[in-house]
Amino acid sequence: MKKKLLLTLLLSYCHYNFAQQAISAAKKDSTNTFIGDMRVTERLESVGTARKQTVNILRSKLEVLEKNNRNPLVVELSSVSSSADKSTPTETFASLIAKLDKKYKADIRSIETDNIRDIFQIEQKSEIKSRHSAVVSAQCFSAKNDGNFVKMNDLDGEEIVGFPLESFKGNSRYGLVENYHQGFARIKKDQVFGYLNYCGDEVIPCQFEKAENFNDGKALVKKFEWYFIDVYGNESEALENVVEAKALKYGISVAKFKNGKFALIDNSYDQSKKVLSEYYDEILAFNRELLRVRIGKFFGLIKYDGTVKIDPIYDNLSATTEQGKWMIIEQNKKMGLMDTEGNIRLKPIFESIIPMPVDPSIATVNLGLAKDETGFKLVDFKDLRTSKSYLSIGEFNRFGLAPIKDGKYFGFINTDLKVVIDPVYRSLGSFNQYGLISACKDVSNAVRCGYIKHDGTEVIPLAYDEVANFNKFGLVVVRENAKNCSIPSGNCKVDMVYDKNGTVVIGKTNEVAPIGIRYATTDTIFNGNYVVVKTFTPNKDGDEEMEFNLVERANARRITAQGYKSIRKFDANQLFPVLKEGKWGLIDTSGRVVAKPAYKEMLYSTEGLYGVKFDNGKYGFIDKKGKVQIAFDYDEIRPFNNGLAVVSKGNGKLGIINKFNAKIAPCSFNEINILPATKQFELIDTSGGKFILNSSGDCVTNCTKFDEIRKMANQ
Repeated sequence: MKKKLLLTLLLSYCHYNFAQQAISAAKKDSTNTFIGDMRVTERLESVGTARKQTVNILRSKLEVLEKNNRNPLVVELSSVSSSADKSTPTETFASLIAKLDKKYKADIRSIETDNIRDIFQIEQKSEIKSRHSAVVSAQCFSAKNDGNFVKMNDLDGEEIVGFPLESFKGNSRYGLVENYHQGFARIKKDQVFGYLNYCGDEVIPCQFEKAENFNDGKALVKKFEWYFIDVYGNESEALENVVEAKALKYGISVAKFKNGKFALIDNSYDQSKKVLSEYYDEILAFNRELLRVRIGKFFGLIKYDGTVKIDPIYDNLSATTEQGKWMIIEQNKKMGLMDTEGNIRLKPIFESIIPMPVDPSIATVNLGLAKDETGFKLVDFKDLRTSKSYLSIGEFNRFGLAPIKDGKYFGFINTDLKVVIDPVYRSLGSFNQYGLISACKDVSNAVRCGYIKHDGTEVIPLAYDEVANFNKFGLVVVRENAKNCSIPSGNCKVDMVYDKNGTVVIGKTNEVAPIGIRYATTDTIFNGNYVVVKTFTPNKDGDEEMEFNLVERANARRITAQGYKSIRKFDANQLFPVLKEGKWGLIDTSGRVVAKPAYKEMLYSTEGLYGVKFDNGKYGFIDKKGKVQIAFDYDEIRPFNNGLAVVSKGNGKLGIINKFNAKIAPCSFNEINILPATKQFELIDTSGGKFILNSSGDCVTNCTKFDEIRKMANQ
């Protein structure tokens, strides 16, 4: 299943890589209406500003073409660009655009007479024609006095000034709005296609059943038949025998003819009636310079000018990288590598070769996975180095390592085809968030497990029968099978806990006669700084008792010297109430026992004292050092309030004591309440008489009778 998944991922990668080579790779939005990234980089305040910014862009493009800043037109454009004015007047802009239009037209007439076949010169031709298209589109700014315009990038990533196409969103008339390409935006409105100029004007009305982007001054369109339109909307003669067409680049397109075959045509096909290439059963983009063609079941390569580069004699051809420096070829059900000049670099002897995905943030490499009768090997597509053959090779991880299997043992290889972790392990897990991986190895006729780093260094010794997964705080449980255990007698499993640095956090309970204690790390945190570890301790009856330990999160230090049945969060005194063997005690945040577990109950701390229940069934108070401050004489106690607490010695009679156990009010009253507003004590005796003591315990009302009650109690 894992191999099947890997193959699926790699095939998906191949498909993605090939799709990236397509000429029209712009993405649609979620509605499938808007094509291309239309994000605005700057909103322009006026049409004058739009004209100014357009001049800047057109000047920079002309400079690139001319490579001579002394050209008079470049100088004139530069003077307008560098002027202090934020906007360019209509007259100045119109004059400059007219001069640019005239220049580019003259350049186009000149290059049309050249018989150019070199790809570099073809690109230069294309550049001039695409710049002229942009100038024609930009002429619209001369006729505008106002409008909403923005700076953005077109489909080719070129900076432009244009109408904000995003404003069409929500308009149900539009089925497609594509970003600008060579000066014009293709749209589909009311189910037919047309084109917008940079000002957002529908200069070529929506009327076409199908339409392609502008491609060096012309666009393929279809009503009943296919034909060309130029940047002014002029239509050519119908394209003879063409039933489908797709624009590529350099003024070249793929056309499908009535006989079902494909060929390349250029923008003059309406007049020449001549195709650029032979006829093929399929033509697809391959890389920047080449197209993949198919005749029958065999594949080859042609150039954009139609000349054959690689004869179609191969069962398959696919690029190993986006640039397509090497090709994977298939012949007689075997695969090899060939360069784009047709030279065989690796003979077709492999059962398969597929590109190996590697995250570019790790390494800039182009690797393939090849399989032959000896197994799998990695191929470096840059220099065609190959690794040793392995039984299997997995995917590269975030450390740039891929798992390998050599015989029955596992290791790791890096993107430089060097073995980083020797294949000596019986099993290897996956790297976790700490850069560690579980590893098991044959040691003294037994399999022992631990954790290693991505460079092979042992962090947790390979000395255990089992290892668990790390929790999110960097703790992990390891286990060994032990003999001569005390509980249960005979064989047992003994656990230890390590941290991510390989430090023992919880060791063995007894080295000589170990108790089979098991641990389970958790992601539970106490008081923001203490991690809970569950403990399972066996008893003589064969059952297990679950208890808890605490580990300091900051330094992975165990603070509980033993497990506890229950641990409460620490209070203002920084003490944890803990339960052990049915009795409560206190430990501090270092794990030191402050009060031994000796109490049946422990109430929460109030004003520095803890109410506890002793073995005699009576309550008293201990302090934060564990010392008894109030003896265990009471059947009921309530929290201290301003140094006073309500208590009872039975028979439902209540009284008040202070922290020194002085009887502020004897246990003679049926009811004692604390008044919320004043914090005073309201005492009610058996006859219904009421007495008020202030928060310090002094009598405030009905004091004569209260003194008599207190006097009788003191005798």
